[in-house]
Formats: sequence, C-alpha cells, structure tokens
Amino acid sequence: MKLFPVAAGALASLLLLTSTACADPIPWTFAWSRSPNDLAADAPGTGHIQLTADGPTRAVGDSDVVATNLYTHSTATSPGKDAFTAKAYTLTLTLTDLPSGASTTLTFSGKLDGWITAESSHLRNTFTGTTAYEVKLGSNQYTVTIGPYTPPSVPQARNAGSIGAQVTVVDSGIVQQLPEPGTLVLAGLGVSLFLASRKRRAGE
Repeated sequence: MKLFPVAAGALASLLLLTSTACADPIPWTFAWSRSPNDLAADAPGTGHIQLTADGPTRAVGDSDVVATNLYTHSTATSPGKDAFTAKAYTLTLTLTDLPSGASTTLTFSGKLDGWITAESSHLRNTFTGTTAYEVKLGSNQYTVTIGPYTPPSVPQARNAGSIGAQVTVVDSGIVQQLPEPGTLVLAGLGVSLFLASRKRRAGE
C-alpha cells in the first residue's frame, strides 16, 4: 500500500507532461488535387463521375479533411446502365507546416467500380496504393490516413459522395523528451522500495 502514492505521482507527472505537449495546436495548410477530373463510363456509356479539388486551406491541430467530393452524371435509363470498371484515380495532397514553412506532397490512389443511371447509383471504391504516410516537417510529425469513402448519390442529387482523410500532428521534439510510461512507474517503485528499505533499517 505504501508503494502506491509514489507510483501514482509518477503517472500524474506523465499526464501533466503529455497535456503540456498537446497544449499548443500546430497550424498547417492543405491543398488537394485530383487526376483525372472526371471518370468516364465504359463504352458505349456516356455517363461520368466528377471529382472535385480543394485548397489551399488552413487547419490547426488534428483534423478530418475531405480529399474530394464525388458527383454522378448519367442519362441512362433502366435496363441500360453506365458501367464503371476499375476506373483509376489519384488524389494528391500538398501539406505545409506553417511554423517552419516546410512542405511535402503525398499521393493516394484508388479505383471505382459499379454503375449509375439517371435515377440510381451503385459505386464501390478500392484504395490501391499507400493509405497512410508519416512525415516530419520542421519539428512536427504528421500522420495522414486516407478514408473513409462515402458513395455518391444519384445524378442531380445536391449532396455529394466523398473520400476523406485524417491528419494528426504533434511536435516530435516534445514527444522525444517525454519518458516512457513504464519508466516513470518503475522509477516511482524504485524510490518507494528505497524508502521502505531505509525505514526498515532505521527500525532495527
């Protein structure tokens, strides 16, 4: 029971250091481009899927972002359909760390399969390349993960489908200075054992 207060103090110190490290959100900007701008239906179809671009836009700290919106276009009527077979695309993110001005370009790729008509949509996405990157810009560490995918609605719908991404950022210098949780706990236990040993000796 006498070991607990010191160990608890060590854990409290870790939480304090961690909260201090996360106290100042890091500003950055992002811009997305896409290729191609439109994905054409398989011949002889005439429909297409429109992909949008975005940026540059400022963000601060961890954030979800939208890599592209997806809109469907088709005049096909049942039983005919505009089919899409392994329609490849790339989404390119330009990420800039504002404190340092350092920038990088990250590329994600995928393909869409399915079909659309003037009044229906059934499209599925598969990511085909790297889905997560870790990069250091200035003194900050960024992690970018592509996804999720939200299928686009029927043509003429106001709401779009989308492909999103998550960006997390942390000051890598602060992280490197933080001791491991196990180190703090062991240190606390070591001090407790040392004090207990001295107390036993004093009582002999």
